[in-house]
Amino acid sequence: MHALVRLLLEQRRADARRGWRTAGFVSGYRGSPLGGLDQQLVRDAKLLDAHDIRFVPGVNEELAATAVYGSQLADHLPGPRFEGVFGLWYGKAPGVDRSLDAFKHANWLGTSERGGVLAVVGDDPSAKSSTLPSATEGALAEAFMPVLVPASVGDLLRLGRHGFEMSRFSGAWTGFKLVTDVADSHEIVDVEPVPGPVYPEFAWRGRPWKPTRKPGVDLQGTTALETEVLQGRLQAATAYSAANGLDRIEGAAGDAAVGLVAAGRTYVELREALDRLGLDDEALARRGVRLLRLAMIYPLDADRIREFARGLREIVVVEEKRPFVETQIRDVLYDLAERPAVYGKNGPDGAAWSRRTGAWTPTVS
Repeated sequence: MHALVRLLLEQRRADARRGWRTAGFVSGYRGSPLGGLDQQLVRDAKLLDAHDIRFVPGVNEELAATAVYGSQLADHLPGPRFEGVFGLWYGKAPGVDRSLDAFKHANWLGTSERGGVLAVVGDDPSAKSSTLPSATEGALAEAFMPVLVPASVGDLLRLGRHGFEMSRFSGAWTGFKLVTDVADSHEIVDVEPVPGPVYPEFAWRGRPWKPTRKPGVDLQGTTALETEVLQGRLQAATAYSAANGLDRIEGAAGDAAVGLVAAGRTYVELREALDRLGLDDEALARRGVRLLRLAMIYPLDADRIREFARGLREIVVVEEKRPFVETQIRDVLYDLAERPAVYGKNGPDGAAWSRRTGAWTPTVS
């Protein structure tokens, strides 16, 4: 929770270093594993106020999402005090379920050039404090958001900054999935400023990319935006991820037969399980095992996936719930003349290879 507050301050300071006068706006609804965030925001109210960051608790999650959408309208108002307002929405998985309509409408109308929105979701894969186990990546994707998954507290600070910048560049809200084992963790981290973002040279439909930014549209304008929302903005987010190296290939760089894929905290648990087996980077390279550490799980970077898959015999995807990443990888590789087999929830014979659906640990990995 400290890191999320720190992220807001770092974003404001980064904008100030660029000579931008921006502000921040936070709204959401409490619930474990993000249950202490509102309390931390209240405790740090004077510090936040000194950096022009305002916290307004939501009556419920969807009203909070609507309020955060309003933060993206600042530069459309007459005589605004700020050049842009970056917004942060927070809530747990049930809050995502009830906020999808607000998410879709707000995301459809986009973000401001010096604003951007991070939708921070507390996911509880093992139902430690929830009535149901949760995984929100499918819902966030259904709201047409790119989805980032931090693996640690330090990763939260790094990817959170990229999340705001990705939102500004693409024009889409950025989903930010925090599982319980990250949200409840403590870590000493390097808080040096994240290097400035790289905005890629990205063209869409033959023109340099510039998302549509309007305070509102009529029915005709809504349908006119559909292709941009479903294709252009997500492709722009992928271009941003690639330009900033958010996804990383590790292990065997050359000859490799097996590829392992995981994201966020699951990747950390996978690496620890391999370490317990004596398989460090050198041993993995020697045995022809290549790893892909995903930071953005939707949409996947097709070029990165094909680069990772080149020469492999099989790919194994480790993820907590449904085959969300696994299915995307199959789609990316489907048309290749030579492609590896892709396994995950099911093995080579089609039978359930792993019935594991809760949070992964090194023991069960």
